Amino acid sequence: MNDWNSFRRIEAAFNKEIPDKVPKYEGTIEIPDLNPIIRGQEDHGTVFLFTPQHIDLFHKNPSIFLGIKKSIEKGKTKGIKRIIPSPESISKIHRDYNYDMFGYVAGIPMVLKDQFFNDFYGDEDGKVIRGPGGRLVFRISPDGAHTRHGFFRTPEDWEKYIDLNGEHPGNFFLVEDTVKSCKDLDIVPIFSVFGCGFFEELCGIFGFEALFKLLVKDKTFIESVVKELSDFSLILAEKIIENGGQYIYMTCDLGYKGRSIISPRMFQKFFKPGITKFCNKVHELGGYVMMHSCGYVMELLPDIIETGVDALHPIEKAAGNDIVEIKQKYGKKFTIVGNVPIPLLSHGTPEENYNYVIYLLENVSKDGGHIISTSHSVTQWCKLENFKAYHKAIEDYGKYPINTEEN
Repeated sequence: MNDWNSFRRIEAAFNKEIPDKVPKYEGTIEIPDLNPIIRGQEDHGTVFLFTPQHIDLFHKNPSIFLGIKKSIEKGKTKGIKRIIPSPESISKIHRDYNYDMFGYVAGIPMVLKDQFFNDFYGDEDGKVIRGPGGRLVFRISPDGAHTRHGFFRTPEDWEKYIDLNGEHPGNFFLVEDTVKSCKDLDIVPIFSVFGCGFFEELCGIFGFEALFKLLVKDKTFIESVVKELSDFSLILAEKIIENGGQYIYMTCDLGYKGRSIISPRMFQKFFKPGITKFCNKVHELGGYVMMHSCGYVMELLPDIIETGVDALHPIEKAAGNDIVEIKQKYGKKFTIVGNVPIPLLSHGTPEENYNYVIYLLENVSKDGGHIISTSHSVTQWCKLENFKAYHKAIEDYGKYPINTEEN
């Protein structure tokens, strides 16, 4: 058929139908030779989607963030949109390499009280965030790892700094124009929604140590903040879909290498009901949810499927996930997104990457329900020649019906 485009191709994949070719997705493509502007993991945002540089700017000049909020409330967003990388610029490399979907933001999360920017600030050339008394909150290491010590320690901190204002247009003011642009560009935007996965956001906000103490000692508080996040994210999903968005990105890292971070029982008690409610709402509105979870997911996979998420990304191989086993067991229940390994792209050869993609096409893509992607994103450590081999294998063999013996 000659009327396939990225929007139709992605929808077919989410519906586990057979498109014309295997769709491709990456959140970001950060190889310096392709993308000299974005420093990728070295320039990463925090759980609030603000980088250390943003937080330091708003700390030094609180009126800037207040001015942004008020301008958006008045509908004066033209100047603000200019300082946010456009979907055209963010997706250019994706389009150069025939990607069908990329990650984008719906707006600026309106989740923080003004006091936050008085008390938290950036340090050490944008690599660190500190809080009251100089306490270390967030650090970006030289190899791009993000050490999350937690912004808050207590329920009182939550009350002091958080204001989840879902109705504020700042949360979703980019959606309508983004969708229009992307339809012209023929690439699908998937919009991140703050709070809808609960667990990862709370890990970033409180840090692992404080969060797990609260999970054990103050269950009522955790239940109350999950409800607040749920109410906020439900409003955001509705606003995004009302403004033309269709695909929602839920970030919810649940695993380490070889094991889950939390037990199935803890996931079932605190987080599964809210995620299920969110997915039900998105489906009611005609949208789709893709959950991102780094780490080992096998233990929690039955519960994840029962929440109703439409797709799971990235099925990280290095963490111990077997994408072929998942496809065989659960491929009729949700769409699989992944999983060309970052270690292979960073340290392997072009031939090894080419052959791994063929392996995915043969064993995961063949009967649909698969969007090919890496096991995280195309980080700046991935070799350009390996990335090109990954792309070439899909171009050579990724058309349906898949037959890797041809060509």
